[in-house]
Amino acid sequence: MNTRTRSRTRLGLGLSTGVVIATLSLVLVPLTAHAEESPAEPVVETAVVEPPAAEAEPAAVAEPTAEAAEPAVEPVAEPTDETSVPAEGTSPDPVPAAAEVVVAEPGASVEETLAEPVAEPTVTLFAAPDDPAVAAVPAPGDPCYPAVCITNGTVLLAVNPTGELNTSDATGSAAGSGDAGLTYVPTGNDGTSPGCLCEGWGVADPASGVWGGANLDTEGEGGTNLVVESFEYTGSTATSVVVIEDAADEPVFRVTHEYVPSAATPNLYQVNVTIENLSGEAIATVQYRRVMDWDIEPTAFDEFVTIDGGTASALYFSSDDGFASPNPLTGPSQILFSGNATDAGPSDIGALFDFAFGPIGPGGSISFVIFYGAAASEAEANAALAAVGAEAYSFGQTADDPAGGAPNTFIFAFGKIGGAPIFPAPTPPPPAPAPPVVTTAGAGAAASIASVPTLASTGVDTSSVVWIALAALVLGGAAIAIARTRLRQG
Repeated sequence: MNTRTRSRTRLGLGLSTGVVIATLSLVLVPLTAHAEESPAEPVVETAVVEPPAAEAEPAAVAEPTAEAAEPAVEPVAEPTDETSVPAEGTSPDPVPAAAEVVVAEPGASVEETLAEPVAEPTVTLFAAPDDPAVAAVPAPGDPCYPAVCITNGTVLLAVNPTGELNTSDATGSAAGSGDAGLTYVPTGNDGTSPGCLCEGWGVADPASGVWGGANLDTEGEGGTNLVVESFEYTGSTATSVVVIEDAADEPVFRVTHEYVPSAATPNLYQVNVTIENLSGEAIATVQYRRVMDWDIEPTAFDEFVTIDGGTASALYFSSDDGFASPNPLTGPSQILFSGNATDAGPSDIGALFDFAFGPIGPGGSISFVIFYGAAASEAEANAALAAVGAEAYSFGQTADDPAGGAPNTFIFAFGKIGGAPIFPAPTPPPPAPAPPVVTTAGAGAAASIASVPTLASTGVDTSSVVWIALAALVLGGAAIAIARTRLRQG
């Protein structure tokens, strides 16, 4: 083989080697990239459950080897105390007779029973009184007597033990001296007490004619046909429970008014009303009336009144007669209007709502809610009623601003009376769109290949593979260059 032939052979081998090395590098680099992009397969670990160990055999109970020895009988000692034995010729002291137990006649007083001659000794038992203990109520001199004043910081109510509002003297409360009933604390103005303590309620059975209710102006303190069963209160809550009795003093209804701050808005108090049937018989219809004379400060006796009964199925009459009796059986009455009206007045008018519920079986009950409150404007009052889903309402506003409702709009409303909310519930604002995520390659994007992480799925160090591929590419190129140089020289 001559020199030219050997040179060409070497050239072919060099070119072949370079091509192989270059091809190998081109294959390894994509494989490396693919390995980096492939997700790691989840590892499923299987716990080996050991079989439970066999329970140990219970230890054998040893058989008794001998019978237990019977305890020895101790001899009875003779009495040694001579004083305990009666002397001869004497008799023991007589045992005193047990005291005679006498049960007093029902209804007999202690004085009458003890004045009768009896054989001594005698123990006399007296039956407990039939009437329950009188509920604790505010006493003269207490703040807001005969009511108690409760507040959530925005609204103040003067609540009586019989469940109605108003007091003639709120001294000692946030309302200050003078009358109070429904006070808007930010302005200090009241909406129900000036001039007339005319706010109250009544429950009646139209079939039997039994009714009971409370209104300081028309029924006086304590109401009519009512027995206060309990009255509990704190600085912000009050609960009145009364029993309505018939002419024979038999219970017919139990009525509960629970005053609590509304959880939905600071502009309202919620009154949870429950009427229970205690008569022992089914009652076909139960009527409930709530009435108030609006006296909106600072223009008391000259207010604008709005009433909207909505679609409430339990509401059968409404009007502006705030001076009406709380007795639902007295029938409908009005001053300027009945039914719905917007900004009627200005005049000395109020709001009256009559409801009919039933039937109620023996021991059964019905419940609904009342709202009392105030706001700085009509728009704020609307928002408060929307927050609680009021189904019927009345606004009392000053003669100065019936449209805007400044400086205070007073609120009287009902819920759970078979209607739809008059004001739509507030719609929460849509969430703000998330800002677009912009990814910018920084100076570290061209970091050293040595910083490439190890593949979790294969354990291959990608930095080593890349270095090998680059080295193969360089060697392949060098081999081709050397072969071409020798070819020119040959």
